[in-house]
Amino acid sequence: MRRVSTRGYKRGIIRYMPKILVVEDDKDMSRIISSILKEEGYKIDRAYDGEQAIKKIKAKDYNLMILDYKLPDINGINVLKEVRRTKPSLKVIMISAYGSPSIKSTAKKLGVYRFLDKPFDLNRLVKVVKDAWLKSQGEVDRSSQGLSQIYGRSVAKS
Repeated sequence: MRRVSTRGYKRGIIRYMPKILVVEDDKDMSRIISSILKEEGYKIDRAYDGEQAIKKIKAKDYNLMILDYKLPDINGINVLKEVRRTKPSLKVIMISAYGSPSIKSTAKKLGVYRFLDKPFDLNRLVKVVKDAWLKSQGEVDRSSQGLSQIYGRSVAKS
């Protein structure tokens, strides 16, 4: 089992909790990540391999995904490619103990929000999840404001 530091971990609450898919084949690691995020109030779903993750992404709406690179059937990059085809705006945080510069570069090109190397501090994971969520909300707010401004102008012109 890979170790994750719980030293200094502090809980915090966000008002609206997004649904997060945790894709991690190590069941202990998946349980730890899920438990910590549930304590924060997030709604969690889990997948233990790439195929299961792809099926869940296609079937349900998630706000964020935490994706391990090394999975038993498909690597995280290939899962990410499929996610980009079906849910291009989904924020993805990739985690791995095998994060070479090449893998990180490919992940970044595919739009990964952050790449965390294992072992990682749980406080850092919680912060990255919160930041990803807030950033995705900011993007939604900006795009909505842009549409309302365009709509407002077109109404004023008529």
